[in-house]
Parts: sequence; structure tokens; C-alpha cells
Amino acid sequence: MPRLVDHGERRAELLVAAWRVVRARGVEGTTTRAIADEAGCSLSVLAHFLGGKDDILVAAQAAMYERIVARAFRLGGALAGLAALRAALEAALPFDDERAADAHVNVAFAGAALSHPRLAASRRESHVQIRELLRVCMREARERGELRPGVIDDAVIDDFIILVEGSALLSLVDGWAEEGRAGRLTRIAATFVDRLSNHTERAEQ
Repeated sequence: MPRLVDHGERRAELLVAAWRVVRARGVEGTTTRAIADEAGCSLSVLAHFLGGKDDILVAAQAAMYERIVARAFRLGGALAGLAALRAALEAALPFDDERAADAHVNVAFAGAALSHPRLAASRRESHVQIRELLRVCMREARERGELRPGVIDDAVIDDFIILVEGSALLSLVDGWAEEGRAGRLTRIAATFVDRLSNHTERAEQ
């Protein structure tokens, strides 16, 4: 009897293969043949699960954001407020090989989105979802009395996204802070959160 294929599991495996190809070749150099070869499947199987090349790229980018979000926010976890915000920031920054690999793929998609409307639209949709999760962190921080006066949620969220995207670009494309990168990123994350905290304000008085 042939083994039943779990559609979701197989689709996830094919998306991982797509990430590996994008990381190695960039988006422009990625082909359906290369993804199929990486996944060890036929082009017809790849098309059955993910569609054509544009469909695959959009799905792969969205899935990468979902992967980063799942790691960053650990939905249902015990952290809340500024502690959750800092944990999310550290989870999204390229501290180690796993996070650097994800950031590498994200940077590749970001560059391609400049000339690929569907990728650009997908990134905007993902950012909307991320912003909502960050708003939860900010609301919790405010309810817990953790924020210094004058903190504007949307400005913090803008800075969070810019910091994550910019750090990935500088670290992976320009080779910024390769030596001791984890320590530098830890300090950046701590400074980002500390400047929001009312504890920092009281310490300065």
C-alpha cells in the first residue's frame, strides 16, 4: 500500500528546499528545476504542492516570515511586555547560524521585492502581522507600567523593524561586525529596550 502523503508536511519540506536554493543562488538565480533537485522531487510534484515559480517565491517568503515570527514571539509563552519585546528582538536578529541563515534568505527576498510586485505585497502583509504582535507587547508593557512617559508605540515598532532588517543587511551583506557579532547584537537589543523603560529614567534622575 502506498504511503499517504501529509500535504502540509510535504509542502513545508519543499519550502525549506526553496529557502536553501534562494540562499545559495539568490532569488534571480532560483529556478523550479533547482528547487525540485534540492528537494529530490519532480517538477510536477513541486508544481502540485506549490504552483509555478512566482507562487513558490511568494509562499517561501511568507513561510520564512512565519518561521521568524514563531521563533520571535513564541505565542503562548510566559514573557510579556518589554521582556517579550526584547526576546522577540533577539530571536529575529542574526545571532547564530540558524538565525543568520533565515536573515540571509529574508535579505534576498527584500532585494528581489524591489522589482517583484507580488513579493513586495507579501512582505507588506507580513509586516502588518508583525506590527500587530509588537503592539501586543507594547500594550502589555504599558499596562504593567514598564514604559517611560512619551513612548509612542508606532515609532517603537518602526524602529524595531528597521533595526532587524538593517542589522541583517549590514551583518550578512556588508560583513558588519562578523567578529563578536553576537555580543554586539546583544548590546543593541538591550539598549533598544532599556531606552523605553521607566526604570532607566528613574536611574538617570
